[in-house]
Amino acid sequence: MAEQLFFDLPSRPAFEREAFMVTQSNAEAVALIDQAAHWPVPVQWIYGPSGCGKTHLAAVLAQDFDVHIVHANGLHKNADVSAILGGELSATIVILEALDDLQTADEESLFHLMNHARHGAQKLLIMSQAPAARLNIGLLDLQSRLKAIAAIAMGPPDDELVAGLLHKLFGDLQLRVDDRVIAYLVPRIERDFTSMGQVVKAIDRQALALKKPVTVPLVADVLTAYL
Repeated sequence: MAEQLFFDLPSRPAFEREAFMVTQSNAEAVALIDQAAHWPVPVQWIYGPSGCGKTHLAAVLAQDFDVHIVHANGLHKNADVSAILGGELSATIVILEALDDLQTADEESLFHLMNHARHGAQKLLIMSQAPAARLNIGLLDLQSRLKAIAAIAMGPPDDELVAGLLHKLFGDLQLRVDDRVIAYLVPRIERDFTSMGQVVKAIDRQALALKKPVTVPLVADVLTAYL
């Protein structure tokens, strides 16, 4: 019998605010996004591990505000950054992604972006995986500015958040799974957001290949092979 073929269809992540599960590990960051219109200072910073929801929060901001996203790496040669600083490109909030990837050549541009925000031109939201203490910043003025920001951490996921994320990841793949499957996965899955997504996709592929629903025995087989 020929092996069952399946199509690796793209998932459709739900980025609405209502789809973001709030728990103790991310409540402060969510509150910052919800109060974006009333930030007491124009430069804010959220950091946390890859996949923790920073991209989702950026998407929530983009639904409510005129947002422009720039990546930290290559900032000094980014035409959009030059246009923002020159007043030719406007946005209510500029989001700087992946501060961890900032290169020495980009440091002065970030310093100017921060000054630009402080003068009221646009708000600036910085996102990174690491806090200021773990970043290697050579420009002393920039280093002191970054350390002065009251950065908000998105902490490691608790059981409630892991369960909610698993429900969301399965939902993004248009899969409904029994709560027993989620309860089985929570204590056994690596608490890394990227790994969770990979495991859920592996479960989906196995279910499609076998033409079976997602059950605890199927998930157990996938975990045995995956781990």
